[in-house]
Amino acid sequence: MQDAPLLIVEDQDRLYSRKDAARYLTALGLETAPQTLARKFHEGTGPLCTHVADRAMYRKTHLDEYFAAQVSAPRRSLHESKRPSS
Repeated sequence: MQDAPLLIVEDQDRLYSRKDAARYLTALGLETAPQTLARKFHEGTGPLCTHVADRAMYRKTHLDEYFAAQVSAPRRSLHESKRPSS
């Protein structure tokens, strides 16, 4: 019997379960529940998601991109624009 090849996963390619993805985003400062990720997946507004044997999985890269998109630009008051003008 031949051994399966060793799969080396780069940190950015690591896959997180929905529960672990929610924990990761919460640790970054974006309080998120697994149910929120499920709802956002169905709405098409959450981080990119892949499925492994019908189980939702999230790449660290995609979670980081999603988090960055939720962060506003620095501003001095509420009256300033949240996003920099292009």
